[in-house]
Amino acid sequence: MTVTTDVAGQYELPLLSTEIDLEAFAIASVDEVRRGRVSVVYNGDGIELVPYYVRGDVRPVSVQPPAVPPVPERVDGPTVSTRQTALWVWNTAEILRDDAERAAFLDFVEARAITRLFLYLPAAEGERPSAGYIPFDSEEIGELLGQLSARGARAYALDGDRYYVLEENHEGVYRTVRALVEHNRRSPPEKQFLGVRYDIEPYLVPGFQGALRQRLLDGYARLVTGAAEIAREGGLRMAVDIPFWFDSPDEETGAFMEAEVDGVKAPILEHVMAAVDDIAIMDYRTAALGANGAVAQAHRELELGERFDVDVFVGVETVDLPDEDLLTFFGPADEGLPPHAEARWVVLEGRPEGRPRLWVVDSADALEELARRTAGATHLRHWPAGRPARIEADMQSFYHLGAERMDEVTEEIVRHLASSPAFVGLAYHEYRTLKELVERR
Repeated sequence: MTVTTDVAGQYELPLLSTEIDLEAFAIASVDEVRRGRVSVVYNGDGIELVPYYVRGDVRPVSVQPPAVPPVPERVDGPTVSTRQTALWVWNTAEILRDDAERAAFLDFVEARAITRLFLYLPAAEGERPSAGYIPFDSEEIGELLGQLSARGARAYALDGDRYYVLEENHEGVYRTVRALVEHNRRSPPEKQFLGVRYDIEPYLVPGFQGALRQRLLDGYARLVTGAAEIAREGGLRMAVDIPFWFDSPDEETGAFMEAEVDGVKAPILEHVMAAVDDIAIMDYRTAALGANGAVAQAHRELELGERFDVDVFVGVETVDLPDEDLLTFFGPADEGLPPHAEARWVVLEGRPEGRPRLWVVDSADALEELARRTAGATHLRHWPAGRPARIEADMQSFYHLGAERMDEVTEEIVRHLASSPAFVGLAYHEYRTLKELVERR
């Protein structure tokens, strides 16, 4: 996932900072912080510092890397086809309400032979979603579904928000699923949804890397299970989008993520597979093979797909992602500000009001500015930032690599996964950037 780069080769950063919610990481005060991780994100709007975690213990637990799964045998010969080709679509409201955009979308779906749409469910004009519930316009969305059906494509109603995992939002989600069941009951077959799909990503909730993880995992598993029961009773397929690492051990403790539903404790991925009809793996890699390639990352999900009779889509990323540098700091910290600017430092600032801040500083000007801005700090401590671990956008997305490269790699992925009964095809994320990528060819 990461490539180590040399600090000496990095250009100077501006002075960066981010607030830390210590409570989310079960830490009472800045005095308890012993180590942590932050991400320096290089996006189009500039450079941003994003917190990942802070910990109170001194050093991480050493965990052996997981064994690389065997690579499935490549299928050679004529072009290997998949059962389905899927596409995430997030700008549904624009497509519904702009005739030119709708025509372009329908033409694209037909030209690319898309058979499955993960179609974001927009609120009706003048309405607003609330706590998991989306008041959609059944007639409006049904018209689009009929036009897609005429081109050989079926659609899932797609929604997702990290905070849906919280108990207070579950009923809103269930209400949406019931409304989708009612939509199908009242609509002719060509205007019906194939299923409902949730892209929730509980790991984006602050505190997932800390004290809230188990609560969030339990909430996620219960929500998926509950929504699936309603969907199936109403004749809808239930599907979710998951990261490829849901089946991986924690990098520090080696423990697998588990959840509890109705008194049954099991790995989170097994709870998901027991509930749904299909999944899409956010398996965003631009190499097919290797320990970090798309084929290896999909191995366990395909095994479980066969075991639980769940269809598996393998996701392909086309969005313009930022590069990131992960900075992990640990060990004994020195009090006060860094003594010089000849290295990169992480600085923890305690403040009399508001949350504490983490700073990253690596130049004389930035250090001088930091001294001015932390003049009222109640506590200052610093660590060497060490070598950054680079996460390159081009390792995850084809946006800059081009359509030709994408086609080469995805054909290789399909050739290696085609022998799995659980593999149904590729899912491209997402419509707007895929269209841009193809048109640049």
